[in-house]
Amino acid sequence: MDRMEPKANIDDPKEWDAWMEFDDPPATDAAPPSSLWRDALKRFLKNKTAVAALAMLVLMVACALFANVLTPYGPYDTELSQVKVGPGSGHLLGSDENGRDILTRILFGARISLTVGFISVMISTIIGSIIGLVSSYYGGWADIILSRVMEMIAAFPSILLAIIFMSIFGRGIQNAVVAIAIVSIPGAARLIRSVSLSVKENDYITSARAIGCGSARIMLRHMLPNILAPIIVNATMSVSGAILSLASLGFLGLGVQPPTAEWGYMLSSGRNYIFSASHIITFPGIAIALTVLSFNLLGDGLRDALDPRLK
Repeated sequence: MDRMEPKANIDDPKEWDAWMEFDDPPATDAAPPSSLWRDALKRFLKNKTAVAALAMLVLMVACALFANVLTPYGPYDTELSQVKVGPGSGHLLGSDENGRDILTRILFGARISLTVGFISVMISTIIGSIIGLVSSYYGGWADIILSRVMEMIAAFPSILLAIIFMSIFGRGIQNAVVAIAIVSIPGAARLIRSVSLSVKENDYITSARAIGCGSARIMLRHMLPNILAPIIVNATMSVSGAILSLASLGFLGLGVQPPTAEWGYMLSSGRNYIFSASHIITFPGIAIALTVLSFNLLGDGLRDALDPRLK
């Protein structure tokens, strides 16, 4: 005989309420669904060093954007009576050999350095991602040819290749962007290729092929989203290398056209006064060091946050 369920006395309100509470499951607050990016954000915010580096970069970008408001001087304003003046109230970081305010030129130089760094890395990342995806997906002769071309470019020291390019095509911000982007492509391409080789063997790639997805759709819709984490980390850390390359070209006289405010050119023009007015090269050097260090620390923090093994 089936077990009979006890019946509630509907005439008794208390017994009826108790029976209804027994039937209804207790209400619980559903936790929001977890995701890779949400977990990565939580891990990143716990990394105080990476957060401080990000704050430093945000502050630097803000100062570069609002340089006209933050300083009363122009980057090319000269005062012959204020030549090589040390840091003080009139010039917070002093003036250079032509009487120009160093703080102003550092702020305006940040515009050029950050712009060249971001644009050149964006170009190299896009081209390197395409080369890496195509090389890993098709394999065979495509992989051999593309890999050998990347190895040929990477065989030259990056700064030497950039110097050769600038020597041929001349100075200028546009040429500097192209030169730095070219020397950065092999590193991005090799990284994307190595990561894509493991992603290509996953079951969802095989399933996409089985249902008739084209090669471009598989690479862009299925492979690329799953390798975004290493791409973001590599791009972040590559910006520091691009800024250093631009400063090196400027120091060697192959960067932007003088008297443009650029950190490398400021170091080059002030090196003759390293003993008599050391502040001329000290503060641009500190700006380069802080920017490069901030990008490297930010890249380390992103790498730790986006590492799925830490989940």
